[in-house]
Amino acid sequence: MRPTSGGPFLFWIICGFATATGGCGFPRPADVPGDDAIPGIDAMMDGSTTGADAPSNLRCDPGKPFGTPIVLSALSSSFDEVTFALSGDELTAFLGRVTAGNPGTMLSTATRGSAVQAFGAPTVSPMVAAINSADGAEYSPSATNDALVLYFHRQTSDGNIGVYAALRADAQSNFDGGSLVNVGGSGLTSALAPVISADGQTLYWLDFQNFQLHSARRQNTPLVFGPAMVASTIPVYNPVLSRDELTLYYANGFAIDVLVSTRLSKNEAFGTGVPAANVNSSDNDAPVYLTTDGCVLYLSSKRSGGSGGYDFWEARRPL
Repeated sequence: MRPTSGGPFLFWIICGFATATGGCGFPRPADVPGDDAIPGIDAMMDGSTTGADAPSNLRCDPGKPFGTPIVLSALSSSFDEVTFALSGDELTAFLGRVTAGNPGTMLSTATRGSAVQAFGAPTVSPMVAAINSADGAEYSPSATNDALVLYFHRQTSDGNIGVYAALRADAQSNFDGGSLVNVGGSGLTSALAPVISADGQTLYWLDFQNFQLHSARRQNTPLVFGPAMVASTIPVYNPVLSRDELTLYYANGFAIDVLVSTRLSKNEAFGTGVPAANVNSSDNDAPVYLTTDGCVLYLSSKRSGGSGGYDFWEARRPL
């Protein structure tokens, strides 16, 4: 149910919670297994291949701003498209769409044959059927690079909100129904909007009380993480992180513009960002995903030109 107050952003990220609650040259990170499935990622991340010196196999110049967003018609509908994530090879999309009825939000998938093709229409596929069949409503998918672990947050019928992880044995298998993630010895409740790092070793999420970004390092399994650390000094919404975890795209609350903040190391907390060039409109805009090479930023936006409500858009950096 759409909240009657609080601005449209809370509908995107915690729609359904209203009923229950009332309301730069950064160092190059270590290689991520499988990241060569996207041409030019390793060369781009070296930090020495921008502008005229960029090799021809890169699909963008990471030093340039994003271009004007274009709507992804195949992934959009008259309902509200609110959350989005990709597998590392960019061939599988995990989507969250808010529809009428109960639970109102569930996860769906869309696939394509190559990273240069358009996605087919989203379906509630067997891949995520067990997740959707569990008690509650699911939001904010975030997949590991190999797409064998899918993090998301779930609001159960009793109103509890927590971060879960669903596992599968291989890329041809279906995910299990998901288990509550453990952070610092306790279940990760009163938490939402999980984002798993590109190397699968750090989990980020928002605290439901103050909307500050937090993080924790993985321990023995994808379900168990160490103590939580504060990762932002300010409230953020729709957090989206770069591959090196040093750049954060986020929405700035009720005004809903896309802002970008940077930090010099993973030990620092992100501060207040600045508006991202070219991607904001006079309507509501929020980031939902950034490709591993930093070339494509996906948005959920209510701007004109879509299918109605909030739709998925993509903004690409040029060469």
